[in-house]
Amino acid sequence: MNLWNYLKSKMQKYGNRIAFADSGLTYKDLLGFSECLSSRSQFALCEGETRELQAITILKCLAEGNIAVPVTKEYGEKNYGYIRNVIDNAMDVPLKDLAFLMFTSGTTGYPKGVMLTHENIISNLQYIGTYFDLSGVRNICIARPLVHIAVLTGEILYALCCGLTIHFYEERFMPQRLLSFFRQRKIDVFCATPTLYQALARATKNKTFPIKVGVLSGEVLTSKASETLIAAFPQTMFYNVYGLTEHSPRVSALLPKDFGRKSGSVGRSIGDVRLKIVDGELCVKSASVMKGYYLDEVKTREKIKDGWLFTGDSAHFDEDGYLYIDGRKDGMLIKAGINVYPEEIENEVKDIDGITDCLVFGLNTEIGTMICMKYTGDLDPKELRKQLNGRLNPNIMPSRIEKVEELARTASGKKLRV
Repeated sequence: MNLWNYLKSKMQKYGNRIAFADSGLTYKDLLGFSECLSSRSQFALCEGETRELQAITILKCLAEGNIAVPVTKEYGEKNYGYIRNVIDNAMDVPLKDLAFLMFTSGTTGYPKGVMLTHENIISNLQYIGTYFDLSGVRNICIARPLVHIAVLTGEILYALCCGLTIHFYEERFMPQRLLSFFRQRKIDVFCATPTLYQALARATKNKTFPIKVGVLSGEVLTSKASETLIAAFPQTMFYNVYGLTEHSPRVSALLPKDFGRKSGSVGRSIGDVRLKIVDGELCVKSASVMKGYYLDEVKTREKIKDGWLFTGDSAHFDEDGYLYIDGRKDGMLIKAGINVYPEEIENEVKDIDGITDCLVFGLNTEIGTMICMKYTGDLDPKELRKQLNGRLNPNIMPSRIEKVEELARTASGKKLRV
């Protein structure tokens, strides 16, 4: 089925209910506006001065039968120019089954174009529907960039399928301001990283918190983080989910009933998604696996083998079959012959009181790899190092520890390991 026809069949049920809060567009308005055809070019760069305008552009693109390419200048001039050049020179390539061409944010090189078909997105929306019940809520806040497939599939498109009113938060993240936005707009649902939710917990204190359904993704959920969120927001149902762009994105979910007892887990696979671990690497097979990387058959063959998507994530299952992500296999550092996973160090650091976020990365030197760390929080570097002495193996202790006001991130919100 065509993705637009699938969305239309869902959205038609909601008629005059408000779809986009800022403009007041109803579901009926949104459907009519999207289907006012204007162009039939194969690819369409989807930009917008606001997230709502970008979302409308994406929907209009799907209705016109084009391939949506969400972009933002936050990618940086080099990557933005690269994407525009790729699209400008790609008009003769037949890709009729594609719905989205999602460019990765180019953390370590030029962005890769991930080809996602109509079937990929529809199947993932259906998978999400097997565990994510939004029947008792009405308003969702979207505060992350639309260039991330997790925001498109897991937030905007799924919210439209469920008849929610979408409120776009456009300002820079400030906990008190975001909390005021929640209360003023009567927000029920919010998706964010564990770090951001912990910042909200510190800002909320004893005040009411309107969020009924919280979705966590993008980082490992530590025991400390889950305990903090349960204590701060006892009325909120939390889901901890895992996915990746190449899988449209959702792969697994930890449900609210397991949130307190399976800290750090991303739950079990959703729908008919199949999982296996090969040489420590998580592999996924389902109808949501991407078609491939745009104009890069070599990387596609490296990533997809016999229908299995090799995620690049190191993972393991516990005795109950719950999935845990241990770190990036391709982000692994080797120091003096020892395999070092930056995420493992980061998880230990983030469990320390006074630390809000951190980033571990490797620096090549004449005598080998140096492990470095940047962090945000109240502790000074000397005190942090003192606390880490009792937590980390001396062989993986960061040689350089730097306190910063803010960690650098890509346009899609991923931390830059530099």
